[in-house]
Amino acid sequence: MKNYIKNLSKKDLILLDIRKMYDSYGYKRISLPSFEEYDLYNENKDFIDRNVLTVMSPNGKLLALRPDITLSVAKKISKDQSLKYSKIYYQENTYNLTKYVGYEEDEQLGIELIGKESTFLDFEIVDLAIKSLDIINEKSMITLSHARFISSIFDNLNLEYEVKEEIFDCINKKNSHDIRKILENNKFISENVKQLIYKIPELSGDLEDIEKELLKYEVNDDIKKILLELKQLNNLLFKFHKKSKIVFDFSIIKNLNYYNGIILQGYIEGFPNVILTGGRYDKLFEKFGVDTGAVGFAILTDSLKGYYKDEDKNDFEILIAYDNSDFEKLVEIVNDFQEKGLRVRTENIENFKENDSEIFNYDEKYLFKNGNLINENVKNERSFYDKYCSS
Repeated sequence: MKNYIKNLSKKDLILLDIRKMYDSYGYKRISLPSFEEYDLYNENKDFIDRNVLTVMSPNGKLLALRPDITLSVAKKISKDQSLKYSKIYYQENTYNLTKYVGYEEDEQLGIELIGKESTFLDFEIVDLAIKSLDIINEKSMITLSHARFISSIFDNLNLEYEVKEEIFDCINKKNSHDIRKILENNKFISENVKQLIYKIPELSGDLEDIEKELLKYEVNDDIKKILLELKQLNNLLFKFHKKSKIVFDFSIIKNLNYYNGIILQGYIEGFPNVILTGGRYDKLFEKFGVDTGAVGFAILTDSLKGYYKDEDKNDFEILIAYDNSDFEKLVEIVNDFQEKGLRVRTENIENFKENDSEIFNYDEKYLFKNGNLINENVKNERSFYDKYCSS
């Protein structure tokens, strides 16, 4: 087992440590089907920003390769009441059909905490998100927002759906200029609310500073309540994490038909894009008849490919080219090496050309001929077999 772990890539070792942490917090690993009925995604297509890869089953049902994991989790929990108050995690792939690359497969490692909204449950998710990022790279940061902040401002405004979506896109891109162009001639929105909306792209940084900016406007009671909830969460986080790890950014917006609480995004040094994403999506789970709500996040683990510079690892330690003289003794020699934690590859001399050994990375090459083991590489040194296996 130790030898197996030793030979894992840096990325796989990191993911193993993260999964061990989730286990230590009582999260249970689940597996999910790669194929789901297409209707699952067709009925929730505004939750998915990817093209769905479909296939017809032998019995005539239209199936889809899973483009999103959260929908599969919600469906699974709705059908298994034993998971209704569960802590679960997964390491699964999503599938996407892209215009230029074609078929695309991406791995995610994520957790879901099933339960009604509370400061402590939100804290646990953010706490685990920060710890997960720290395992990947200690130079990391979590960015927090809240879905109800945006909905409390826009729900009662007399704006077309398309106009709201255009404004949300501008907010996400921190484009105050175009927001002004959209709203400047609107006579149905008060000047106070307009100025507040113009300010949203700039509402990032320390929560106390954001609160001071917001209170310059006539904000409604919902926003005051959200600020109070976030302050409670923030104070608890600061007890266990450095302030530099946590940034608030109210310009982060996710689908308001599904998200209704905290929103989180994670970043690590040396990687320009979001590496962790999640939030509270009670509304999504309600669509599946799960009234307990859920909060969670996913680490986009495929993004870590090439992030770590792994030391060159051998394919195995020992290569043995053998003849047909004494198979019983050959098996005993292989077993001796393996009992010492060394990996062994055997190749028949008749099928193994001299240059074939160059395609492998290994420490020592042996020749097993006429019942004898000959070390072909090491001169004036004790071989692995002499050191570890000879009695």
